[in-house]
Amino acid sequence: MTNEKWLVIGTDERLKILAKKLSNPERTIYYKSKTNWDHELNHLSLSIQPDYVVLPIQPLKVEVPAVLGITNATIFSGKTNEEWKEILKENQIYYYLEDEEFIWQNALLTAEAFVATFYNTKHAISGKRFIITGFGRVAKTLGHLLRSIGADVVIAVRSDVQLNEAKAFRFESVYLADVGEIEADYFINTIPARWLDASVKEKINMPIYDLASYPGCLKDDVERRDHYELLPALPGKYFPHDAAKILYNSIVGQLRRRKSC
Repeated sequence: MTNEKWLVIGTDERLKILAKKLSNPERTIYYKSKTNWDHELNHLSLSIQPDYVVLPIQPLKVEVPAVLGITNATIFSGKTNEEWKEILKENQIYYYLEDEEFIWQNALLTAEAFVATFYNTKHAISGKRFIITGFGRVAKTLGHLLRSIGADVVIAVRSDVQLNEAKAFRFESVYLADVGEIEADYFINTIPARWLDASVKEKINMPIYDLASYPGCLKDDVERRDHYELLPALPGKYFPHDAAKILYNSIVGQLRRRKSC
């Protein structure tokens, strides 16, 4: 009987639950709640020599001269920066953020979690007007959900393709450059880039909810004042068991595809 050694790292509750879901008689699971790779992780990984390592969506901060003990491990990761790309250049890496099933299921949870967050404001969605920037998976699912509850939704995008796609879905749609001219009650960003500068923010006199990953959409010259809320990783905060199941299915699915090749 094989004994696979897994190292799961991250502070997101879904990763802690994922570690439990991965556990079976053929696996030994190690879980560490960390946002950085430090001497403790080096010591652990050198001791166990993991076969598989699951990293969080955002790259871990490296606090050691060299990351040790994972040279022969298969890696499951959300995103990697240049430092981690260099560290893992000899490893086999699977990016769960490139798995279409994971992306869409995670987008559905993100949309539902935003609604849960919004209801904490004690305001109704029905009858309100929302601007959503971008028209990727999260924007599509959230726009559909808000509209089904009774909201009026405007989609603001950067490209002709997205503009016409949003129109085909019967959304009012505008170019992102014109978003400051649109009247609405709430503003939701889903674009994973720092695009919102001070001149645009001056025109947006409504609460801004940012669903993009950290650091969000604000450029360096924009202060984080009232009426701006960065809301990354909502699925793990509101629905950790469901989010863990989606991540588990993605990892197991990629392993099955690997073994069948």
